Amino acid sequence: MYSARLSRTRLRRTSALRGLRAFATALSFVLSCALPAAFGWHVAHAHVPSVPVATGSTAIPGASLDKSAPDDEAPDSPRANYRAFLDLCDRGRYGDAARYLAVPRGMEARGAELARKLHDVLSERLWIDPDRLSPSSDGNKNDNLSADTEELGTLKDDKERTVAIRLIRRDPRSVDDEPRWVFARSTVQNIDSLYATLKARWLRDRLAAPLLERGWYALYYWQWIALPALALLCLGVGRALAWIGGLVVLRLSAKWKWSRALVHALRRPVTMGLALALFWVTVPYFALTLLAEDTLARLLRALGYLAFFWALLLLVRFAGAEMTRAPWAQSRPTVRSFTSVGVKLGKVMVAVLAAMVALSELGYPVTSIVAGLGLGGVALALAAQKTVENLFGSLSILADQPFTVGETIRFDTVEGTVENIGLRSTRVRTADRTLVVIPNGKLADMRIESLGPRDRIRFSTKVQLARSTPTKTIHDVVDEIRAMLKAHPRIYKQDVLVYFTGIAESSFDIDVIALVETRSFEEFTTIRGDLILSIIGIVEHAETTLAVPTRSLIV
Repeated sequence: MYSARLSRTRLRRTSALRGLRAFATALSFVLSCALPAAFGWHVAHAHVPSVPVATGSTAIPGASLDKSAPDDEAPDSPRANYRAFLDLCDRGRYGDAARYLAVPRGMEARGAELARKLHDVLSERLWIDPDRLSPSSDGNKNDNLSADTEELGTLKDDKERTVAIRLIRRDPRSVDDEPRWVFARSTVQNIDSLYATLKARWLRDRLAAPLLERGWYALYYWQWIALPALALLCLGVGRALAWIGGLVVLRLSAKWKWSRALVHALRRPVTMGLALALFWVTVPYFALTLLAEDTLARLLRALGYLAFFWALLLLVRFAGAEMTRAPWAQSRPTVRSFTSVGVKLGKVMVAVLAAMVALSELGYPVTSIVAGLGLGGVALALAAQKTVENLFGSLSILADQPFTVGETIRFDTVEGTVENIGLRSTRVRTADRTLVVIPNGKLADMRIESLGPRDRIRFSTKVQLARSTPTKTIHDVVDEIRAMLKAHPRIYKQDVLVYFTGIAESSFDIDVIALVETRSFEEFTTIRGDLILSIIGIVEHAETTLAVPTRSLIV
């Protein structure tokens, strides 16, 4: 007996260690495959702040921004003229945009080219939100610069020299002209050296003009063509790397049977994570604008977190399935029930966290949403009262364990076998093969009779002998039935009750009560039929008959 207990204990420990080992290996596989993606997100996230960007920031080195500007915008203000320059460049009208450049003498023929190059430099290296510039005709007077000068920022040229990007106020030179703010001559003279620092400039110089026009989300048309092709290429390479990584994991974990199922389950999210990592490694060579890079960074970080939580969701499902199939859990319905509900709760938590992280990365105010939920907590509690009641009812059922999956229960007017205990309801299969679904909150308050834990099933019947049966025959029938029951191998000997109960209208009644040592109702029905046939044989052997309901009418 001691060795049998020791063997069972070792089996439980081995099964538990296998389950923990499976979970640890799965988690390490996910993290190892997610590290390249995390590295790519970190590089992308750190790339944008390294460039002076005024959008959404409060401190730009060298930028003269007016935070206390009035709402009225003058047509000859730095804000209006800078916005006009950007709008003209976005529409490809570089010749008109050259009006906002203080072009030096001898370079007038290159006005459109210089406007295009300056626009590319500003888009990729120094993006200033026009709304943060001064709306006054006189500019910002609190920037420690001359009255007719506005500085947007400073950049390094191809020779590591600091170049100030400045606007100056130009007075009208003719009657038809009007005052406006233009880029200073010192800035225009250094446009070529600043343009030489840009990535993929050789590609811009060779592409057709329509492909260099700006499209949606601050992306050029050639980038709209190249980025989807890059995404497909990265997806193919990521799938190949995931396949190779899966082979390596299978070789390292060949002694564990669950490794193949794990690799197959995590194949898609790992492929997605590797593809995102490859995309981030190669996308800097496409010379995205700062606005496009920031938008793409948010989108791909959201997709990266989504891939991670997708893998985590599959990992929770896989761990729950492995724990349910473990030998130590097969003999414990309680563990299987808790595992099932735990997996469902884990999926809900992972899905909620993934949604919140993805929305936060895309720029939605998740904190405001959570605060709104806190303010509307009373209304939410009232609306979800039944849902919360059913949730706590399921937890109460799993904690108290009045029944488990697979047991036969009886409640109200329903009797059947429990098939599933969910977060909201419990499903019971009746003898007629119908499915009864009852909310857990209601079921937890009911009187539940569990037929599964019983070790014996009660056999009870009434033998009605004919009124013509002699007294001695009644005694013989009672004794023979009692002896037959005590001799039966499946009858509990200590609780056999056979006794004469009374005289009915047309019979002598004998009650027969015994306990059949079985938990299977199907086996009990077979034994019950054999016992009834044996009782009929005893009655026939005693040369008497069972009573037939009769009534005599004496006139």
